[in-house]
Amino acid sequence: MNIQPAFNAGPATGATAISFPTQSGGTSPGAGDGVRADWNVRMNISHETGFVGGAGRLLIHNLIVEEKRELILLLPAALQDRPGRLELATAEVCSAKPGIAAAPGQSLPFRLEGAKAVVTIPLLQLNDWVYIDLTWTGGFAQGGMSFPGAQVPVGEFHPQIAVPIITDTGQQALGPVPARYDVELGADNGALVRLENMELGGVESRPNADGSMTMHDFKCYGSARIDAMLLPPGSIA
Repeated sequence: MNIQPAFNAGPATGATAISFPTQSGGTSPGAGDGVRADWNVRMNISHETGFVGGAGRLLIHNLIVEEKRELILLLPAALQDRPGRLELATAEVCSAKPGIAAAPGQSLPFRLEGAKAVVTIPLLQLNDWVYIDLTWTGGFAQGGMSFPGAQVPVGEFHPQIAVPIITDTGQQALGPVPARYDVELGADNGALVRLENMELGGVESRPNADGSMTMHDFKCYGSARIDAMLLPPGSIA
């Protein structure tokens, strides 16, 4: 498995049906034959209010014989040693392979176990697929003062696909899986985005329709998280 360092995020139960290969297969670095970790993400993060809101879409495609019934998500900011909070708000079907028990707009139940969310997905047999829409909310201290230089780590405030693993010490943990993120991030006017990997093309910024905030478009591929920092208004790039 191609996974990132593990997190202890509560009991790791009920997601053994999700599997991931050791390489990308073309589009998603580290994405799985069970879950293709291609995300389209829209987020708003405000230093002024400490608010976080987000929505994302991903494809679950079962390419193995074992049935799939659940999806595991790590919620980084919900970990006890992290400042801020992150909560999964909704999960629903966007579209699905014809013939399976899934309808567009169908709500999907989920349970929260500490910093882990377990989403019950439509039963997927071999070669079945479904697109899932997720929304989430979060927050941090106003002004971003909990972070060095008030630079908010964007990757702390979105769900990450993960798999249950056993650490070298024999503990249960979650291993986040590398993914591909296409991101639209809304922020306070004057806030800047700094990417850890500039090889993917940098950041395009523009005002929103009413000029109340600035929208930043960028890509992050190959890490389990969105590798970007949101710098507070007035920062120098």
